[in-house]
Amino acid sequence: MPSISLRISAIAIGLVGLLLFTVQLQASPGNAETPHGTIPDLPPTLQNGDVECTTGYYTQTDALSKTIYIPNHWNWVAIQGTPRINSARVNFAHSCDGEAHIERISGIDSLFIEAQDLEKLPLPGKPFDVAFYQQISATVGGAYSLSGWMLSLCGGSNVPNNCPSGYYMAKMLGIDPNGGTDPLAPSVVWAEDRHNFIEAGQRVGWRNLRTSAIAQAPTITIFARINSPFQWHGNHAFIDALSVVRAPLADLTLPATVTDTQAITVAWSGQQSPDVTQIPGGRYTLYFDLQYRHAGTAGWKDLVSDAPNPGNTLFTARCANTAYEFRVRARAEQPPAPPEGASPNQRYPGVWSEPTTVFFQNTPPTTEPITVTTPLTGAQPLFLPLVQNNIEC
Repeated sequence: MPSISLRISAIAIGLVGLLLFTVQLQASPGNAETPHGTIPDLPPTLQNGDVECTTGYYTQTDALSKTIYIPNHWNWVAIQGTPRINSARVNFAHSCDGEAHIERISGIDSLFIEAQDLEKLPLPGKPFDVAFYQQISATVGGAYSLSGWMLSLCGGSNVPNNCPSGYYMAKMLGIDPNGGTDPLAPSVVWAEDRHNFIEAGQRVGWRNLRTSAIAQAPTITIFARINSPFQWHGNHAFIDALSVVRAPLADLTLPATVTDTQAITVAWSGQQSPDVTQIPGGRYTLYFDLQYRHAGTAGWKDLVSDAPNPGNTLFTARCANTAYEFRVRARAEQPPAPPEGASPNQRYPGVWSEPTTVFFQNTPPTTEPITVTTPLTGAQPLFLPLVQNNIEC
């Protein structure tokens, strides 16, 4: 038999997974990214954030022609049902200067909300959804952070507690960056907590909720809301210590180019809120969260969490000839005690930065064709490798 010459390209036999290649990083415009939002010149002014009876309440009549008490400077809207609303101190101590145990986080008072027919048969604790709101002046494009405290008691305060599994009272804190007064508007940026005051025999107690937004109008609206969608006896809740500050900012820095590697250094830095630095007794520091995703996908993945202070990390791309997106957020929080810091322990999140896109380009090396000359006799099988490499980018 004559000799047979086989001329096989290394690429043709599917050795892509074995090739070395050059990676070039092409940075999108603004790779030294500007923060999402700005720190306004003037601090926000939220009035009566501690909902104190000493600041005063005004009365209104609800849909059942019953008198309810709303803290001064706040408005309210009943989304569902007709809960009772009052100063916690006035409700339990019968006057603003009365003595009794009052659930609160700061000052001497809190806002008290209880379900209609709290313990009255045959349908005690009727469902309700009520929101309190206040409009405050803002700077368009300014970043604002809202923190507050709420306590919910499904099934009343008895221990052991009999709130049915799956039942909850949603505590909600929100900002409408458009300044609207509709709590159901899609523009409202909500934070939500459904924990009862006690779960699995362990006391959960007061919960801190926090959120942030970029003002889209000269006025933003602050919402505090209790949504109790299930009928159950004893359902009531408290709201206290609402605080709005100029949000801390974070920015992200990516290198302009990198060659011969798929690894890049991602650096972050930030700016503390000038309002947070003025909190008496505060021990606030900046923490950073960094996330990434393969461009075109919906879910963000954590790259760095709870990093104190500015820093950097190494990111290695799993795929080439594709883009990745990065974003960062700063948070103003106090480290765990001791020593004690400011009380109540508010937490102020910044807003996530706009995604920064980085394109990883694969430049394959130039390869010469491989010539194999092999004398073959008779029927000879020829085996070519089958390379399959499914990588989640």
